[in-house]
Amino acid sequence: MKSLITFIALLAISCHGHSQNTPAGATRPNIIFILTDDMGFGDLSCYNGRYRTPNLDRMATEGIRFTSYYSAAPVCSPSRAGFLTGQSPARWKINNYLSDKKHNRDCEQDDFLSPAAPSVAKLFKAAGYATGHFGKWHMGGGRDVVNAPK
Repeated sequence: MKSLITFIALLAISCHGHSQNTPAGATRPNIIFILTDDMGFGDLSCYNGRYRTPNLDRMATEGIRFTSYYSAAPVCSPSRAGFLTGQSPARWKINNYLSDKKHNRDCEQDDFLSPAAPSVAKLFKAAGYATGHFGKWHMGGGRDVVNAPK
């Protein structure tokens, strides 16, 4: 857990988001969304957790905290699909974690999130933001899935 916290902290301080095509003098907020697996609300020191997380604490102090987000699912792939699309993951045939073709077929789900799905990244990009994803994707392209979009 400590290495995960360290990784996230290093990632957070190394990310410098910026917007494109912003009129002179206008500023837009940098938006950083951090999604972790198996992390409790009280794990960060800004919530009285036992781990020291000074960089995440600084982001929490200087930014906005959303403390009542409810995940669309208890496992990784559908929870990511729910956040990214703003819709039920089942709408995009992601009902469980995505893996190899047999597992996905047994779960009656697609092998990857459809490129046709709406996403917050697409909305931000259309609004002139530079967007990026770092870390675990887990939205398709499993071990034997060769037709996943790039």
